[in-house]
Amino acid sequence: TPVEVDADGVLANKVLSQIAAGDGYTCALDSEGKAYCWGKNSIGQLGNGSTDDSSVPVAVTTSGVLAGKTLSQLAVDGDHACALDTEGKAYCWGSNSFGQLGNGSTTSSQVPVAVDASGVLAGKTLQQIVTAYNRSCALDSEGKAYCWGDNTYGKLGDGTTTTSNVPVAVKADGVLSGKTLTQIVGGSDYTCALDSDGKAYCWGYNSYGQLGDGTTT
Repeated sequence: TPVEVDADGVLANKVLSQIAAGDGYTCALDSEGKAYCWGKNSIGQLGNGSTDDSSVPVAVTTSGVLAGKTLSQLAVDGDHACALDTEGKAYCWGSNSFGQLGNGSTTSSQVPVAVDASGVLAGKTLQQIVTAYNRSCALDSEGKAYCWGDNTYGKLGDGTTTTSNVPVAVKADGVLSGKTLTQIVGGSDYTCALDSDGKAYCWGYNSYGQLGDGTTT
């Protein structure tokens, strides 16, 4: 039966606005834009500067790149988590073996790091972020998609199978030419998105036909 998450510690007097579950851990945002996590922490996925598991919520560190930031969205999956702030910038923490934190390295981090915004994200305002199996993806305010991390099977959508530790742009020619994307989701080894006309597009692994294009290629 359900049990109540401990609200006597860091969550005392907090009103939570979003919750997301990963692989053995959970994170939440409060109404003031601060993040909290609890559970498994073997690679720093709780974001509190340690690798100690916690059976009660702990505050995600705000003394570094999140200082003065108000978070607006949270994404949790596998062993890493990401968040957007109200300015449309992205931050991630936890496992980084495939560059899924997007900060230009493959070093895991026990505290949030800023996703590199000097390349394809320069001048972009992000409006949605998702995490999935060693990669992360985001949409900007113009409806363009970007991904980073593991690129096995081409799941970053940039036309290659080269893993990237910084964001790369999902190819916007071909079927996405002239399209404005409104939602993005990540499966185990594939990614899908919706456009403003309500059409769906997918890329990556397709052995079960999960791309929906009538093939298993």
